[in-house]
Amino acid sequence: MDQYISFSLCLFLVFGLCLCKDVVTLNGRLNKAVGEDVEFRLINSPPAPPFQINWLFGSELICAASAGTVSGVSPSYEGRASLDPNTATLELRNLTLSDTGEHTLRMTMSIGEAEKEWKTTLRVFERISSVTLEANQTELVEFNSSVTLTCAASGPSPSFQWFYSSAAVTGSDRVLLDNRTLTVLNVTRYDNGPYRCNASNIVSFNMSSDVTLTIAYGPDSAVVTAAPQAEYYSSGDNVTLNCSSESSPAAQLQWALNGTLLDEKGPELRLGDVQANHSGDYSCWAYNSKTQRYKLSSPASITVLERVSDAAITIAGSPDPLIAGKSSVSLTCQAKGSITTRKWMKNGETLSAESDRITFSDDNRTVSISPVQKEDGGEYKCQVSNPVSFAEGSGTLIVNYGPEKVKIKGQEAVEFGQQIHLSCSAESVPYITYTWTLNGTDEIGTGASFIKENSTYEDSGIYTCTAWNSITKETNKTDLELSVKAPGLSGEEGALSIGAIVGIAVAAFVVGVGNGISIFALMKKGFFSGGTTERGEVTYEIPLPSRVHPTKESEHVYQNTVGARDEPARIDVYDTTLPGRSFPSTVADGSDTHMIQTSEANVYLECVQ
Repeated sequence: MDQYISFSLCLFLVFGLCLCKDVVTLNGRLNKAVGEDVEFRLINSPPAPPFQINWLFGSELICAASAGTVSGVSPSYEGRASLDPNTATLELRNLTLSDTGEHTLRMTMSIGEAEKEWKTTLRVFERISSVTLEANQTELVEFNSSVTLTCAASGPSPSFQWFYSSAAVTGSDRVLLDNRTLTVLNVTRYDNGPYRCNASNIVSFNMSSDVTLTIAYGPDSAVVTAAPQAEYYSSGDNVTLNCSSESSPAAQLQWALNGTLLDEKGPELRLGDVQANHSGDYSCWAYNSKTQRYKLSSPASITVLERVSDAAITIAGSPDPLIAGKSSVSLTCQAKGSITTRKWMKNGETLSAESDRITFSDDNRTVSISPVQKEDGGEYKCQVSNPVSFAEGSGTLIVNYGPEKVKIKGQEAVEFGQQIHLSCSAESVPYITYTWTLNGTDEIGTGASFIKENSTYEDSGIYTCTAWNSITKETNKTDLELSVKAPGLSGEEGALSIGAIVGIAVAAFVVGVGNGISIFALMKKGFFSGGTTERGEVTYEIPLPSRVHPTKESEHVYQNTVGARDEPARIDVYDTTLPGRSFPSTVADGSDTHMIQTSEANVYLECVQ
């Protein structure tokens, strides 16, 4: 029983939905535009072709169908109306405004069944067309002007929507919306558009053409740039200045230097072969004839430096020439061009005021030294520069001093007959002169070196080198004591003191015969009997007494009897040590030469040319 009731309920619902529901269109109403087509239809088609169908507009029959066949169409709808007898769907084509109204469907599903009726409403509208947009003015000035745009359209009941570019416009304090009008107060440069309006009704819409506003603004943000950009420019460079400003329309530009207007106008100012007089602050005035506004750019500083050249140092001293400890001097750095820095160098190192003697002028142009000292001499350089160039001048400062630290270099002892070579040196500027003396007596030589080829015992003594500076008028000297010694003896053993040399000279002397004498004769006075010896070089052996008293000398006198001179040579024998060679006799005992001792030696005299 329950299943039967459920089944019956389902059938009732299905047929009720199929046959009892009204025709449904959008919201129960059909809205169409003139010229469009429309269908009137049931939501669900009937399960079988209806027995009788009648469509009416008001009381006027549009068309009818019976037993699945269309039976007629009203003449006023001929060609515009079509009826489907199976589904009861009515189609009206090419709608007109007169089609607006209520349409009724009357239908009988089968013979003997009651007729049923459904109603729906059709509204036909004209389409929106001829949409226009106008502005009360299109050329405006920023912040000063306001504008109203009006939209118009053909068609019933239009509504309007506003667009800025592709975005919808919304109202604000400055933007006022009133359906077909849009007002913008105190326009800015960003309000220029384009603007459009969209006109629409229930069945159509149409968009207007664009309207663009011309909004004058500026000038503002005027900027000057230089090409090439540099903090400093060298004389002869080419510089181009450019001025730009945000302005509509484009601003008129005029250049100014240090606040004074120049004749040059336009966005570009060319400075060719710049010189120092081109230096200054460049700016440009921007003027907008529409806004009647001016704008001055920030200045662009152009600094032109002349290249430095011809650097030189002038030296002025007093007294001149400069003498250490007595003179003062000023060194002045001179150069051409734009000098921003000066630097002093001495002998490759930075010169500084390391003592109170050295001072610099405020501009570092002059260095003063008072008094000068010998260490102030040397090569000075003045380096002048600016950011675009460099030059260097040099000068040599000569400080005369000395002589100082006089020194003698040489042997302190030489053998008899050897060369004596002494050299003298001293610190001095300029080059000095040297003189030599022996034992403080007469001058024996000049120059830095003293040379004597064959030394004698008389050459022993104190050698003095005196150095003299012709500029400073100063002298200085030093001594060296030199001894002449006997051959074969070293150190003090063979050296003769001055007293010994004098004693020997008094005690023994051998005569050397000059040019033209080639034959000698030797005779001992009071020792040998007979006359002279034969001509020729002869050697006599002189026997010495086996012992001589230490205080008593044994005297032997010999004489050259052939020649122009007759000078005796005497041998003095002491109980002490004397040189083994005496003017020019040789003393030997058959072995090495040595000093004579009374107890052990024989003496040989040899007379030689």
